[in-house]
Amino acid sequence: MATPHQYFHALGLTPDGQAVLDDLQARFGAAPFVAGQPDQTAFNCGARAVLEHILLQLAQVEPIPLSD
Repeated sequence: MATPHQYFHALGLTPDGQAVLDDLQARFGAAPFVAGQPDQTAFNCGARAVLEHILLQLAQVEPIPLSD
């Protein structure tokens, strides 16, 4: 399994990684509920769960202090 530091290295350190994370948040970060469509709601919940896992992994890493 990947460690939180590996998630951070892949997604948190570079502008490209941040762009990917921003794209995932835009695509899968919205409220998952779709009225009258339980199958779509379930699909959206699954997609959002993946995004939440990534964000949780990133949140577990202490930021690297920048030297002045």
